[in-house]
Amino acid sequence: MATDAAAVAALLRDLNDEPGLSPERITHESVARDLIGDPRALVLVAEQDGEAVGVATAHPHYDTGASRWGLFLNDLYVAPAARRRGIARALVGAVAAEARRTGGRFVWWNADEGDELALRFHRSLDVTEAGTIDFLLAGEAFERLAGMQER
Repeated sequence: MATDAAAVAALLRDLNDEPGLSPERITHESVARDLIGDPRALVLVAEQDGEAVGVATAHPHYDTGASRWGLFLNDLYVAPAARRRGIARALVGAVAAEARRTGGRFVWWNADEGDELALRFHRSLDVTEAGTIDFLLAGEAFERLAGMQER
């Protein structure tokens, strides 16, 4: 699986290649260390003719409101040339199967507002839209708030 790090990194860079993100930070070393090498992370790679064409990453998530474990699907990406062949659906299904295998009862994820292609795909899976708003605490604000707790 360590040999997949470069291919996974390339797919994740493609996924994160949009304004405001830093895909150059995604390296085969960081993928090998932080995803493939971390037992908390689930990394699934879809291959076609020996080439990595899709990736899904997930990690355990506990839903306190429903008192149940599941997986949070963090990344889902299929290379444009390989789309419309059921690969994304198979990746989501494999994440769901892994959640169930480990005692989980759901898969939770989000999608970018305005990404109509992704939203159309997600809705095709007969999902429930959760109606939540994501927040990200990072950078200086993260350091400031975390630092307040250390005093």
